Amino acid sequence: MQSLTASPLRLAAFVACASTLALLLVACKSSPNASTEASAPPPTTITCAAAGAATKNVTAPTAIDSTCAQIPYAPALFKTVEGGYSANQTTADMYSWLSFVALNWPVNPATCAPDPTQSILTNPSSPTWMTYLTTDDVFKTSGAPDPWCGASAPNGAKGLAAVASLQAARLPTSVRALAAAHPEIHLFLSHDSKSGELVSSLHALHALAAAPTRMQAILQSTDLPIVDQNGRYARFTVSMNSDEASFITKNTLYTKAGQTKYGNVTFPVSDSSKGVMGVIELKAAWKILGPGDNPANFFTQQAIVYNDSTGKPSPGPNPVTVGLIGLHILHKSQGQSMWAWSTFEQTDNDTTSFFNPNCKAPIPNPNNHCVVNATTIPSKLAKTAPELSPTGKPLQFPTQIQPKSYIVPSNPQYDAAFQSLLASTPWAHYKLVSTQWFAGAVGLVPQYLGATVQETFVPQNDSTGHPLDSCANCHQGAQDPGGHSAEFSFILYDAQQ
Repeated sequence: MQSLTASPLRLAAFVACASTLALLLVACKSSPNASTEASAPPPTTITCAAAGAATKNVTAPTAIDSTCAQIPYAPALFKTVEGGYSANQTTADMYSWLSFVALNWPVNPATCAPDPTQSILTNPSSPTWMTYLTTDDVFKTSGAPDPWCGASAPNGAKGLAAVASLQAARLPTSVRALAAAHPEIHLFLSHDSKSGELVSSLHALHALAAAPTRMQAILQSTDLPIVDQNGRYARFTVSMNSDEASFITKNTLYTKAGQTKYGNVTFPVSDSSKGVMGVIELKAAWKILGPGDNPANFFTQQAIVYNDSTGKPSPGPNPVTVGLIGLHILHKSQGQSMWAWSTFEQTDNDTTSFFNPNCKAPIPNPNNHCVVNATTIPSKLAKTAPELSPTGKPLQFPTQIQPKSYIVPSNPQYDAAFQSLLASTPWAHYKLVSTQWFAGAVGLVPQYLGATVQETFVPQNDSTGHPLDSCANCHQGAQDPGGHSAEFSFILYDAQQ
């Protein structure tokens, strides 16, 4: 047997081969898919337009781009009628999130439409929907509705400033003086319950008592203020897009006489082939930010708040910083005979803003103090109970709010995806509760839907088991003051008498 030392050339060749083999093993270990990686295509960017067009394997966008400024006409599934409808919640929830981003896209002040040259990531403070006309702008005490985008505003103002200047001119005298001293304010809040003005109108018309029992239950339960942990009332606004505002104006539906002449109402529906968006209504809820609130977690505005339609100023400070806490999106969407309903909430609602886990109720407890989802203001006093004392001290117990177990959120992965995309903005602190839509023979999907801060006191069902805590079921009986069908919109109740 020969030794290696006896053959230097053979030894050198052996060492060289061993070294080469070791290098190959290291290379393979550090890059097991080297050949695969070299041939793999770069990752594809999913735009908002692509996410909205998908009917299966729906994936959230991977980037915020200019297509995110387009409000979807309808979820792709709603337009796919060849195979009938199926209860595919993914396309419905994707539609809701895309609608939310587009409505909050920065506005072009000259047109009150989304500005595709801007981005929600760099300008989150000027959302398009804030220029929409409110019910107060359309159903005024007298006269025609305000023009879209404040076209007749004084001093050549445009966009939100123009809309606000027209609103300020109609404010009660004492509030008008306050607004004149703060021309930078574009938001005026007085409605302290979701359906307070509607219920007042129905009482004046002697119509509430004649309404179906379940309708009375819904309206009266949304006629009560909710109180945050700082003792301040939530405030509410109702807005409409240009399709609805122009339809109401053109057909004089802002007056009872016009409604009588028109009869049963059928609102414009979205039609992507004609570029018709269809009617969109937005119901927003706001809170006055104070101790315990982190303004970075809210879409905020400076606002003037006042307590009633007579214009009695709030004894608290004005202007105040308010944060958006809820947003309902109602869309007469293509393929949806019962409309599409999207509900968003601010993520602090049920943890800090309207809930105290350490709340201790007194015994006895006549005001439902610390009772979850129950009014803390006696019903007989709800419309007269002052929010603040003359010195600005809160007078009411906070409302303890928690999500209702039968309202099940859908597709939380979309919340995570969009919150990540919007991480640099306050919109990252909002979540989709769910999307309610009509799935043909399947019926409404999901059966129940409501926001903690907008349907807080609505019961689950009526005495017959009919769902009450449901957007579409609630609005199904909407009428105008003359008893004509108002399709699924309550706003026609506000018509001039």
